[in-house]
Amino acid sequence: MTSKKGHTLRIESEIDKNREEGNWKKVIELAEHLKVQYPSNECLANFLCGEGRLESFLEQTPPIDANIGKARNGLQETRRYLILAANEKDKQALVVLDAHLLLGKLHYAMGMYEEALKHYQQAELHTLTEKPLPCRSLRIIAESYAIKGLCLEKLPPNSKSKYKIAEWQEQIIKCYEIAGDLTLVYLQEQDKLAMQHQNGTSTVNSNNAGDIIGLLVECDKT
Repeated sequence: MTSKKGHTLRIESEIDKNREEGNWKKVIELAEHLKVQYPSNECLANFLCGEGRLESFLEQTPPIDANIGKARNGLQETRRYLILAANEKDKQALVVLDAHLLLGKLHYAMGMYEEALKHYQQAELHTLTEKPLPCRSLRIIAESYAIKGLCLEKLPPNSKSKYKIAEWQEQIIKCYEIAGDLTLVYLQEQDKLAMQHQNGTSTVNSNNAGDIIGLLVECDKT
């Protein structure tokens, strides 16, 4: 039993390392191994398979209007993995939370903005900044706020009421402000990690921060 638990922990440690480095092909490979060897970790494995496929796809096909058709065709299997993870409500709460956040990102890429916002609501995104957050969660939540702002911009209110329009604009601005604040904290944490590992072999992936900053730049253009 101890040997089995130790092996599981080694796989999960290797997965975490490759997630931080953005080595998504290896993440998917390890997740598939985890699912076969340890069925009790199926929820986590489904999430990791979905995450790895989503991030790999978006590296090659950025989430812009011109790529919506490609995303709708190319992300169906990814969506299935993430929905499987999101539906395991009684198993791993943090995995379910992250699955909803990534489903928000996936549906944004597919041009399904209302569906993306539903997943952010299910994740209770508005409450997440009130909790202590590990470094990786800071990145995911910062990105989610930026995407939520972009989704809201695509869905202006039907009402011509000045109050409704002002409320909508305020929501968008608040999303971008929170995304910017969390990105700054994330970058500070990355700097600390870089200092800690400067004499070691570990690497800190700055591309993750670049993804969020790219979204914030996109926000400024709109």
